Amino acid sequence: MKPFLDELSDIALSLSEGGHKLFAPPFHWVCLANGDADFQDNVIFFGFDARQTDPVLAAKVPRLAKNGWMLKTEYDHLMDLWKCMGAAAVNYVPRPYGFTALQDRSVLMISYVPGESLTRLSRKSFWGDSGQVAELAREAARMLRDLNRQTARPIEHAQDTALDLQNKAEKFRTLFNLTRDEDLALSELVRNVNEKLKTARQAVLIQGDFWHGNMIRDKKRGKLMFVDWQFARWSVDVSMDVYFFLLAGALSATGSGPVGERAKEAFRLLRDWRKDVIPEYLAGYGRPDDYVLLPQKSGMMLCCLEKAVRSALEFGYSHPDDLLWRSLFAELLQWPVE
Repeated sequence: MKPFLDELSDIALSLSEGGHKLFAPPFHWVCLANGDADFQDNVIFFGFDARQTDPVLAAKVPRLAKNGWMLKTEYDHLMDLWKCMGAAAVNYVPRPYGFTALQDRSVLMISYVPGESLTRLSRKSFWGDSGQVAELAREAARMLRDLNRQTARPIEHAQDTALDLQNKAEKFRTLFNLTRDEDLALSELVRNVNEKLKTARQAVLIQGDFWHGNMIRDKKRGKLMFVDWQFARWSVDVSMDVYFFLLAGALSATGSGPVGERAKEAFRLLRDWRKDVIPEYLAGYGRPDDYVLLPQKSGMMLCCLEKAVRSALEFGYSHPDDLLWRSLFAELLQWPVE
C-alpha cells in the first residue's frame, strides 16, 4: 500500500486554481501536531511549493478516524460561505479545495491563510488592557456582522434550535451537580431563549467557535481572517459567536490556577468591561432585526452552557475545560439583567 503522505501529496499535486497547478515539484509536507495534543483534535499538514516560503495548502486530518464528521462539517460550511459570498469570501475565510478519504481517514484540503495567529494574545497583559481589547473587539464585531449579513437566509435553513437547547440543558444537569438557584436559572434561560427565537425571520451561518484563537491577521491586508469552522451551523441566534469572543478573552487573562478562581477572575474582568469594552463591542456588531442576539446575561450563560457540554455531546468524553465553563455559568448568575 502506498504511504499515506504519498497519497496525500498526489492529490494535492493534482489540484489547480484558475487553471494553474497549485504546486510544482518537489513537494514537501510538514506535519504540525496541535500543541494541545488532545485526541479529538486534528493534525495539520502544510503543503509547500519548492519556490515559496509560505505554505500554499493546508490539509487537516483527524487524529481519530471516527471524527471525520468534523472535517466534513467544516468543508460543507466553507462551501456554504463561498456560495453566499462569492469572491468576497477570500477576505474572510480559507478556500475549500476538497474533502476526501485516504486509507479510511478523512482529509480536508483548504487554502493556507498567511499571517499571524491571534492565539499569541492569550495572556493577561493584553486582555487586562481595556483599550487594546476594545480596539480588537470593535474590529471583530464589525467583521462578524459582515459575515452574518452575507449569509442571512430564510429561517427554514436553521436547525431545530429549541430541541437542541433542551438537549444541552439536560446534559448539563447530568454532568454537573447544580444548586437550586443554578437549576432555576438554567430553566429560565431555556424558556427565555425559546421565546426570543420565535421572533426570528432569518438564519445565518454561525462559526460556533468564534474566539481570538481562530483568528489570523492577514499578512498582506492586515485584516482578520477566520479559521476552524468544524462547529459551524445555521442558526437564528448569533449569541454563541458574539458572546463567546468576550468570554474566551476574559478566560485567557486568568492563567492556569484552580477552576473556581479562574471563573471568578474572568467574571471580574467581564464586569470591568461593562463600562467600555462590551458596549463598544456590541455597538460595533449592531442590533439585528431578522435574527436573534440575546441580552448580555442570557447570551453569556448560553455560551457557557454550550461549551460545558460540547465535548460530552460531540465526542462522548469530558474535557478538562468543561468544569471551567460550568463554574463561569454559576458566576454569571450575578450579572445584572439589562
